[in-house]
Amino acid sequence: MLFGVLPLALALSAAYVWYRVSDTGRGWRYEHKLATYCGGLIPNHESAVFTSLDTEVGLSDDAEYGYGEDRFHSCRVADLTVSVGLVRADATPSEVSPDLLRTLAGGSSDHPPTPLGGGWRGYTDLRDTGVVLPCDNRSASVVVSIAGDASHENGEESRAVAELAAAVAREAADLRSCETTFGGGIPELSLSKGQIAPASASGTCEGIRLPEAQWVDWIQESEASDSAPLERCLLGETKARDEVLYSLEASFGPYAQRLRSADDEHWPEPGLTHGSAQATASCPNSAVPAVFRIHATAYAAPTEQFLRSALHAFAKRSAVRHGCTDVQLPD
Repeated sequence: MLFGVLPLALALSAAYVWYRVSDTGRGWRYEHKLATYCGGLIPNHESAVFTSLDTEVGLSDDAEYGYGEDRFHSCRVADLTVSVGLVRADATPSEVSPDLLRTLAGGSSDHPPTPLGGGWRGYTDLRDTGVVLPCDNRSASVVVSIAGDASHENGEESRAVAELAAAVAREAADLRSCETTFGGGIPELSLSKGQIAPASASGTCEGIRLPEAQWVDWIQESEASDSAPLERCLLGETKARDEVLYSLEASFGPYAQRLRSADDEHWPEPGLTHGSAQATASCPNSAVPAVFRIHATAYAAPTEQFLRSALHAFAKRSAVRHGCTDVQLPD
């Protein structure tokens, strides 16, 4: 009997070692964990680019928040935090519990949002990446938000993150019964050229008149697009400290919803303060108005006339690109 058990034990031991250390075994373990990790929404190929099939460090944190249609998943893929779920068109940010809209804040990157292209409604600023899939069969959108760090601030890495976001969005749309239109492969990203002369504006900063009194020496913009849910234009100076003077931002869909107050029944409305201004527009097939804002930093000397004129030029061009109408500017 012993002579039969010993070879079996040795065979099982060898099989276990093979399972633990071989590339094939690592691949099986990885697929097995992905089946339930983050609701089964993380794709194998696009995630393995970052995890190298490591299930311990690469897939290290899995959480689910909220209830019913508002529930969303948040998990780690290597050093990336992936948040994915469905955002109803009437949803507002929560002040007391985690929600998907809060993950769309971004703003940690020095790069303006760049459209993903390939037929996807999405953007990347080389740190934060977002994909939005409006549902044709309900007033809601599937949203994928991926937060990264400086290690991904290049075209190749950011494109891989975008491919991961698009693949997760496909899985989530199927899971949440969201009838929508998918894009194709993510093309090479058209990244910002950095600080350029104001007269060279051809993207999101185009059309803004800059009086000499505003001391704007450079702009930073991204390619103008009809598919990026978040757009920015930066106006800066070099004479003193090379600082941003004005930041202009256009937000669409869930990215506009994130600006809504949790206890406010109304959407953001046009308005003007000493250092900022806001406009809105109605967009096709969307119950959510687009929001356009200009904000003056501590280094600017804003005038009401400049805030109005800059916002007007920025909002009008952005609204036209996205097919939005009825642009409402501050009184």
